[in-house]
Amino acid sequence: MAASGVTWDVGGNEKYLRHNVTMHRRTSSSQRAPVLGADYEESSMTEIKRLNWSEIAPEGAKALFGIHHYVTKKTDLPEELIHLVFLRVSQINGCAHCIDMHTRDLLKTMAIDKVSLVPVWAEVPHLFSDQYRAALAWAEEVTNVSTTHASDEAYAAAAVAFDDKDLVDLTLAIAAMNAFNRLGAPFRLPVAAKP
Repeated sequence: MAASGVTWDVGGNEKYLRHNVTMHRRTSSSQRAPVLGADYEESSMTEIKRLNWSEIAPEGAKALFGIHHYVTKKTDLPEELIHLVFLRVSQINGCAHCIDMHTRDLLKTMAIDKVSLVPVWAEVPHLFSDQYRAALAWAEEVTNVSTTHASDEAYAAAAVAFDDKDLVDLTLAIAAMNAFNRLGAPFRLPVAAKP
């Protein structure tokens, strides 16, 4: 089956995208990912064909893409800020597909010098506005919630930069991207980047 995703057209109608990648259901335990250890060789986990999550669970995909549609089309958050947050969350989670996609999205409106420094945004505060820095800090705080516990200090800083509705919408954007990363990385969604 071909890998696919759901996206939305200008009118908010659902449409499906197809990628030129074939994914197959794992059929035996002999196809498991290599285990790191003494017998580990230079084998990549990407050699294993992964399930196409959006075809196998289309209702789940529709629900998740519904949140994405809300965040990208129905909020007052600037589009560039949304892609910035999507990129940073994806970098933290190590989702190649989402890093590739959101880097491309962000490069449409942001200089490559800034995009390349997103992972170290706190070291170059002069490149990002106060609101962008607050969004990046909150994205890191929420993405790493198991260790940060969404501290009072981080919440207070985000609440200064965003009104109540925008802060909730920003947090929904962060949560949605974390969900996408937790599907994109394990199921090895393809990247558009070519050698």
